[in-house]
Amino acid sequence: MKKLFVFILMMSVFQLASAQDLMDMLNDSAVKTNEIVHATFKGTRLINFHTIETAGKRTLEFRVAHRFGDLSSGGYGFYGLDGPASLNLSFNYSFDGRFEIGVSRTSVDKLYSGYLKYRLIRQKSNGKMPISITLLSEMNVVGLKSSNATNPEYHYFDDRFSYVHQIMVASKISEAFSFQVSPTMVHYNLMTNISDHNDIYSVVGMGRMKISKRTALTAEYCYRINKYSPEFAKNHNSVAVGMDLETGGHVFQFFFTNSFGINEAQAIPYTKGDVLKGNLKLGFNISRVFTL
Repeated sequence: MKKLFVFILMMSVFQLASAQDLMDMLNDSAVKTNEIVHATFKGTRLINFHTIETAGKRTLEFRVAHRFGDLSSGGYGFYGLDGPASLNLSFNYSFDGRFEIGVSRTSVDKLYSGYLKYRLIRQKSNGKMPISITLLSEMNVVGLKSSNATNPEYHYFDDRFSYVHQIMVASKISEAFSFQVSPTMVHYNLMTNISDHNDIYSVVGMGRMKISKRTALTAEYCYRINKYSPEFAKNHNSVAVGMDLETGGHVFQFFFTNSFGINEAQAIPYTKGDVLKGNLKLGFNISRVFTL
């Protein structure tokens, strides 16, 4: 009887332990299926435009963006490498990984910019929240002398300002593929002609396809909705294709684009490059993050 009692007791303890292990496995599985989806894109910008991503917690990102001249310049212009070139330097910081503040300076029109970016909704791995939504508001001011700027006459300081507002909606459809759509409004305080519209509406679409552990193909396209100006209607929609290379703490992006301006307020209305005529430019972005 004692042996039978000991055997039953041991079996009960074994079954209890097994049940506890099973419950732990189920709990772990539930947690994993409710995790936030990370790395929809590898940078806070894809090529010319913002992604839903923000810097990590207590993280500062330094970014260098560069565009060479047109490939159509041929051998004499060394296929755009002789210039003219555009350059953007930017810093952005996030304390909590959701709210980000950024500043930048672009060589084209000596444009100074500041923006606020917030991750409103984040995609969940269980499928109950299949998308991420990030909001962006940006303010820009032209620093170039009035006689040389895109809008040639600034009578008041307010005339130099433009604004960008975006709602970015993205989904990491698989480990290899991510997609984003961004309704965008650009507002200019001053337009060239009195008949021009101050508000420019567009939709930006972008995608990223991972082809190896540290390499991905990227593409983006901006469709301008309203014909805000007869002059601007002669310009073209911004388009770019490229590749991401991850190297430790750096993300190196190189690409071809028809946009000379790097900021949204420049790339959306002022892209003059005609892809069909070979007006493409080689460009690269380099970002480095620092934990503070």
